Amino acid sequence: MDMDLISIGLMVALIILASAVHKYVDRRTKGSIPSEAEERLMDRMNELERRLTDIQDVMLTIDDKLN
Repeated sequence: MDMDLISIGLMVALIILASAVHKYVDRRTKGSIPSEAEERLMDRMNELERRLTDIQDVMLTIDDKLN
């Protein structure tokens, strides 16, 4: 009796896992076109990353000059 419940539970968990993997792969391979808001957000994130890199370069230069 207990083994039957455990095997049914494992089968249900396996089906849920397979469904989640299928959804994940489907979303990753769909190649959806980003919306305008997503594009603006990505542009802003890229700009922030560029600025942080610039600041890091300046800090490293200052550190080198102080040592």
